[in-house]
Amino acid sequence: MIVLPKLIDDLLDQVEEKRAAHLALDFAHHVLDVQRAEIEDDVMAACLEYLAAADEAIELGEATPRLLTAHEQLSVTAERWEGDRHLLARGAGLAVQAVRVGCQRMMEDARDHVMRSSLITCRDVARELQAEAGRWYAKRTSGGADERLVARSARWEEARWQLQHVIATEPAPHGGGIT
Repeated sequence: MIVLPKLIDDLLDQVEEKRAAHLALDFAHHVLDVQRAEIEDDVMAACLEYLAAADEAIELGEATPRLLTAHEQLSVTAERWEGDRHLLARGAGLAVQAVRVGCQRMMEDARDHVMRSSLITCRDVARELQAEAGRWYAKRTSGGADERLVARSARWEEARWQLQHVIATEPAPHGGGIT
């Protein structure tokens, strides 16, 4: 039996750090797209800007003004929805976790933080997004379907998407050279 979450974990262990940071953003973007219809427009816009700003900052290797502004905007937007944790878990929280993979230290440095947050990995984000997909689809079961089976299937499908995305976007090792 193929265990996709284990396979994706193994692949992500081999991905270069900068590439893993970009993949975490891609994974979050995918789940946000799946849940788009149920995320408030302002939360979605703030999440997408935050992911785009993080993508840019990772390439530049520094916390850009755009990233810091997007972080603040997401915080302000999230505060407006504070009473609805369900919305935040499906929107802002996913974006924040993904951005932390590649930008946590640079944001702390930009703000002269003395205390450092613990770092999370792309694997952590991949697993959390698989679990989120499972929870999200399980809540939408109907007709007496077993929520546990729906959740398990959704987690597997999210892991499959992640695996396919890594394979489709990861360059060949050792420079490839095949044309």
